[in-house]
Amino acid sequence: MSGSRLSVIIVNYNGGAIVRLCLDHLWPQLRPDWDVTLVDNASPDRSADGLEDRFPGLSVVNNPRNVGFARANNQAIPRTAGDYVLLLNPDVVITPGALETALAYMDANPDVSILGPRILLPDGRLDPAAHRSFKTPATYFYRMSGLSRWFPRHRSFGHYYLTYLDENAIADVDSVVGAFLLIRRSVIDEIGLLDERFFMYCEDEDWCWRAKQAGGRVVYHPGVVVHHRKGSSSRTVPFRMAYQWHRSLYLYHRKNIAPRYTAATNALVYAGIAASLAAKLGVLALKRLWTPSLPSAPPVPSGR
Repeated sequence: MSGSRLSVIIVNYNGGAIVRLCLDHLWPQLRPDWDVTLVDNASPDRSADGLEDRFPGLSVVNNPRNVGFARANNQAIPRTAGDYVLLLNPDVVITPGALETALAYMDANPDVSILGPRILLPDGRLDPAAHRSFKTPATYFYRMSGLSRWFPRHRSFGHYYLTYLDENAIADVDSVVGAFLLIRRSVIDEIGLLDERFFMYCEDEDWCWRAKQAGGRVVYHPGVVVHHRKGSSSRTVPFRMAYQWHRSLYLYHRKNIAPRYTAATNALVYAGIAASLAAKLGVLALKRLWTPSLPSAPPVPSGR
């Protein structure tokens, strides 16, 4: 059993009952010296209300507006004291023993800066984002052309999501996903907090980039198993999240990737991101136009 202290940070936006499910599974696994902070980004559904009463010891930070994923986590990190910090999405359920397995591996491998788990989607498949390589211009080409989908076992075409790896084996990777990202406190002290220019998306990959630039390892550990109801919060604001996704792609490329490529290559990447955003917004607009309006549901009792 690990002797290290853990700080868990959950950023919530319109988590509904899902955030309570996350905490219901997390709470029995906590040790007395671990701490949990939930930052609520002004959820209109008031899903953070009453959580401190239901989960004694939980610290809740209520933001007056939605400040984004990176900034909300950065608010909480200095308030915590763990040797390790776990970023945890409210739509993630941690299986029994997963935290102990993760901490024990980190304790035994001090050169590992960041660890990510085996993330299972509702249909039981591995979330492709559980282990990734860093983005390159080729990444976008292989995805847009369909090559990464048609030849997932090819070491070039499947390079971004590492789909040729054995998902049951521990592996060094470039990046893991912020839905469950375990990082050493000492690494945060060295590389700094999350980059708040990323409202949502790519801040996790950027953190992994900085950790590896500092000489640390990023590891995917399939023995640490979680279940993820992916995108449950972002689906409530699809237009905004489509914009933020593409904005983050642009920011990430400009910050970390563009210096290694020619101006012409970068221009093609930026044009592709813009075209992808326009197409996505168009699809969302058509869905909204052609989706019939449903009658209002009757009010749901609050249970209070």
